[in-house]
Amino acid sequence: MNKLTPDYGPRARVGVAVPHSNPTVEPEMRALLPDSIGVYATRLTHPSARVEDRLDHYIRHMPEAIGTFGEMKLAAFGFGCTGTSYVAGLELEDRLTAEAIERSSVPVITAAQAIRAALKALGCQSIALLSPYPDWLAEAGYRYWEAADIRIVDGLRVDPTLTDTHTIYELTSDDALAGLRRLNTSGADCIVASGTGMPTLRALKTLATESKVPVLSSNLSLAWALTQAAAPELAPSSPQELL
Repeated sequence: MNKLTPDYGPRARVGVAVPHSNPTVEPEMRALLPDSIGVYATRLTHPSARVEDRLDHYIRHMPEAIGTFGEMKLAAFGFGCTGTSYVAGLELEDRLTAEAIERSSVPVITAAQAIRAALKALGCQSIALLSPYPDWLAEAGYRYWEAADIRIVDGLRVDPTLTDTHTIYELTSDDALAGLRRLNTSGADCIVASGTGMPTLRALKTLATESKVPVLSSNLSLAWALTQAAAPELAPSSPQELL
């Protein structure tokens, strides 16, 4: 049988893993990735009612998530749960990612690692950070970025009354934009909207016309990193060019 060009994902196919209730990663990845890159998703699940247990389980089982794609040849795999990286911490995240790469022979990058890579590419060392999380997870995020030698000049939560992670999935780009506009960006090299479950694309496009510094999100950074890994010739020099 002759090898034919696939109808879908003719240049490359990438996989993403998302928390089971997250409605945002797949549509934002499809909107951001080049048309010739096919994107396919698997769901991260765990029966525990405690979000801490679920987040810990997700990142420790990346090889199993990759395995759910069966014989599909993935050019790269994106782990679409930023909060998991915050709970794990920088060192454990990098170690588990390296182990997943070794076991699967697939390039693996988490959303948080993708933000780190984007900040490095843009030469950013300080950020204004918007989070959609409960307070304890937002605090874990602040510790993560401090460990990465990124200075947080301002950190805000989208909804200070939020106490669980599922409510994140009810937020809209308007909520993200309102939160981003509240940030004090004085001294910031970049604005970051954390969290793959909060829709951000419309907010990023609007803020790009208002802000003097670059604006990133978890999904924008992850789409850029996946493009770099899967089809480097299609990757722009900065994530903003994917918008």
